[in-house]
Amino acid sequence: MTASLEDYLKAICFLHQNDKSVRLIDIAEWRMSVSKPSAFIAVSQLLDLGLIEHEKFGPILLTAYGIEAAKSLVLKYETIKLFLMRILNVGEALANREACAIEHEICDVTVAKMALLI
Repeated sequence: MTASLEDYLKAICFLHQNDKSVRLIDIAEWRMSVSKPSAFIAVSQLLDLGLIEHEKFGPILLTAYGIEAAKSLVLKYETIKLFLMRILNVGEALANREACAIEHEICDVTVAKMALLI
């Protein structure tokens, strides 16, 4: 899965926490600042990967596999962010940006070792 698709999956997960009926426009507007066609392409790819369920004009729902994958991504992001803030004393705004960039490249073993330090 690409870094971009990971970001879409996390966005859907976050939006699901607030409202169970996530729509394509919600994803396009929420932090992603992308067009509806771009969001549609990403949603189609997530559907093909079995991470979401979506029927035309219907809500976007995470599958069990999608929930598991999204929670794993969020945990990875949060661990990196906390490591940057608590261990390296990086400010929250910078930690947010850096964690978002790092999460797509870092391996799970390294993240697990970071978690032990926070």
